[in-house]
Amino acid sequence: MATDKRAAKQKEVPIERIGDFDDWASHYNDFYPHGSRLDREYRLSRLLVMAGRSWTTHIDNRLRAATGQSRARWQALFSIGFGPQPVTLTDLGQRLFVQWPTLVRVIEGLAADGLIKRIDNPRDGRSKLVSLTPEGVAVLKRIQPILDAEREKMLADLDDADLERCADLLHLMFARVARV
Repeated sequence: MATDKRAAKQKEVPIERIGDFDDWASHYNDFYPHGSRLDREYRLSRLLVMAGRSWTTHIDNRLRAATGQSRARWQALFSIGFGPQPVTLTDLGQRLFVQWPTLVRVIEGLAADGLIKRIDNPRDGRSKLVSLTPEGVAVLKRIQPILDAEREKMLADLDDADLERCADLLHLMFARVARV
């Protein structure tokens, strides 16, 4: 069944047509010979970037409309909620892969809205610890079903083996980028 759905989905949107790349990139093959390994690598990396951007924009718009929360805010809330609490801002920044100034702005907004609480770190007076408030948990409970439904729509035609294989490949790529 998943194979039939997958085949139908592939007929709907041929990979080569996403974003009309071949229409506007008329000199592309001057750089990457058609069908070469470099051509396939470039197209895959471009599709990864475009898919990530499209997904991020779609989810950000959907959640802003439904909850008023930006991607930076809900990702911070989930990163706090998924791990042991309270968490240092340093650890939270590492979980989110964001720089300090960006994180501080998000944390200040979440604290001002009562979604997290900040306390002094008893082990290091220079740092703060953050944890979710009941209001923050309530926001996550409003966001989670929206995210789950959007992921389900996006990934419905992939069976569990497809999901695992995609995740394995993305983990491999992520690990290689992290080593650079």
